[in-house]
Amino acid sequence: MGEAVLNASHVGQEVRLSLTVDADLPQHNASYSISSVATQELCSLRFRQHSQEGRHSWEESLDFDQERHEARYTRGAQVSAVSVPECARDPLTLLYFFRRQLAFQEVPRGQPHNGVFHLGADFSVSFEAVTPETVRMGTKAWEGDRYLISYVGPGGRNSFEVWIRPDLSRTPVAIKVAFPLATYTAELQ
Repeated sequence: MGEAVLNASHVGQEVRLSLTVDADLPQHNASYSISSVATQELCSLRFRQHSQEGRHSWEESLDFDQERHEARYTRGAQVSAVSVPECARDPLTLLYFFRRQLAFQEVPRGQPHNGVFHLGADFSVSFEAVTPETVRMGTKAWEGDRYLISYVGPGGRNSFEVWIRPDLSRTPVAIKVAFPLATYTAELQ
């Protein structure tokens, strides 16, 4: 029904992240292309997102000025300047930051972890380890730690699940997101 690919690379003093999701849902297609550039400390510099759900599409971007604690948020023709906390993170950078904390064992196992990401407004995020389990997709199976990721912002509360392999690099292997018409489960490569 679709595909999701998450990439991370180091280029000079920057970390570049990208996530693409293509889903063929029963009533309409959904496609998301997200990219983020951050410092080595994983403080966001730029964030871009192009989303399409059926006939509806939109683009949004954030350009961060970490020294001034400001960000310029653009969605369509609307542009706003907003204040951001020190070392502000966009959604993709926050997920990568959490993964890195897991890899360096800076997050106690079995304890909820909280954070904040910025996307035109602050969103509070909770990462909660649900249970280690075997992840099965098609003919493949992996051992993985399942996390429930919940976030609250101006639009209310949302959540999704992600499975992370308990290896040293803490590789994400699957994600499950509920859409209004269907639940989308994807293997991450």
